[in-house]
Amino acid sequence: MPSRDEQIILEELNQFPEQILSRERSQAILEGVREEGGRLQKVNKRRMYYGWMAKGLITCGLLLGFFWIKPFSPPAESTSSAALTPEEQKYFTAAQKAITTATGIEKNFAFEEIEKNEESFYVQTKDHATWVLFKPDTTEVIALKATFAIHELTQPYHKYVETAREAYRVTKQPANLATAEFYQRKDFTLLSFDMEEDQSVSVDLSTNKVIDYTLNYNPKDVDQKILNIAQKALTRFSNKNDLSFTLAIKSSDEEEDRWTFHNEHERYSVEVGAQTGQVYDVNDMKYVTEQIIVKSIDEALPVTKPLIQDIFGIDTTGYKAYGGKDWGGYILRSDTPGKPRLSIKLFDRDVGTIYGIGIERD
Repeated sequence: MPSRDEQIILEELNQFPEQILSRERSQAILEGVREEGGRLQKVNKRRMYYGWMAKGLITCGLLLGFFWIKPFSPPAESTSSAALTPEEQKYFTAAQKAITTATGIEKNFAFEEIEKNEESFYVQTKDHATWVLFKPDTTEVIALKATFAIHELTQPYHKYVETAREAYRVTKQPANLATAEFYQRKDFTLLSFDMEEDQSVSVDLSTNKVIDYTLNYNPKDVDQKILNIAQKALTRFSNKNDLSFTLAIKSSDEEEDRWTFHNEHERYSVEVGAQTGQVYDVNDMKYVTEQIIVKSIDEALPVTKPLIQDIFGIDTTGYKAYGGKDWGGYILRSDTPGKPRLSIKLFDRDVGTIYGIGIERD
């Protein structure tokens, strides 16, 4: 039976891509895993849950408690509206009433599906854009989500729409909001507004403040100090001068809001803390060279040590390396409390070239 530490390490190593994929397919996957604040790290937190994920919302994880059900629960029963019994039909009626009561907005939703297990009864529309989660065998609401067109929002919600628009205006782009997603559970209520290009803003209805966001900026509109840090990190990593970014994404994060600078055409990116200027991640799949080669696990620490010190300001003395080319890279860990984990990502596994280094999220 592996120890707890060994299990953690195995989970971390399993975050790397599968070895059997073609290089082209692997590159496509690897290029995407760091988008929107690092889906790769977040999946480690969420893999223990199963449920219904709201579209593109709340990277900080506030809504997990809405609808995730425990692992190892029995498979849920799923029934379409055509096969509903009178007893089950009452949940469609209860769902409509719950949304009307919560929002104060009169709109009929075409609920068509119900899923049941030991944890909850889950009623949703066919497109999954609107749902209500009930305690099992009752009509007591645990959480709900309702999707509205902006013009369907009544006057009490207009101030929240304006708050979201103000957040978008900071990016110097038009705030063309089309839909709003209303979420409610016992401890909070919010509206989430989506915009093109995977942008979103969520507003807490109790405070009328933005609590979560992902926004796109023109790099020239970003604080020059932060931009310089990203460019310096990329230059040090790639050993190339005059590299430029075409897109800057600012997103909220539990630890620190972050900037992610991309060159969408050249396939390189850098993630930097918005408040501290700490570099969290650097990737370059365009100018991978053989200047940084890790041929074996014994070389993972000595080869990357000066690079990590220069880019991240982290001394890896006392760290241990785990992984290898079969895993697509290495995890560097220290037994000293408070020391961050680092991931080393391999480009050509047979050669040992590196395309990325990052600080792993807890």
